[in-house]
Amino acid sequence: MKTLKITTNNEILIVDVDLNDYKSIKKELGGYAESVLTGVMHEYFKTSVLMLVDEEGLIKNLPINVVASHFYGYQIHGQVIAGDVIFAISLGENMTGFGERDSEQWMDKMLRDFPVLRRSRSNDSK
Repeated sequence: MKTLKITTNNEILIVDVDLNDYKSIKKELGGYAESVLTGVMHEYFKTSVLMLVDEEGLIKNLPINVVASHFYGYQIHGQVIAGDVIFAISLGENMTGFGERDSEQWMDKMLRDFPVLRRSRSNDSK
């Protein structure tokens, strides 16, 4: 399913990842995933959006992901997200991607709202 990914290089892109397969998620993130749901994300997306992060990002000394740290609530508690992230919509015990059209729309909004972001040249959806 198509969804959004934000890298530590401040690139945003659409990726096609099977969110029901932990190996597919692990491959996309470079490590085992931990799901994060915050009030900051709910306020921004107006729905239950999860951010999937590398659960060992800090231990691996991965670069800080500035936009993901904002969504995580860094400005409230001071904790950061290290590594790339992908987004998913929570469906109770399951999750799904944004889909092609909604991924494009959310990417355009995030590019406007977060000037540090840029569209990836290696966008997997193209």
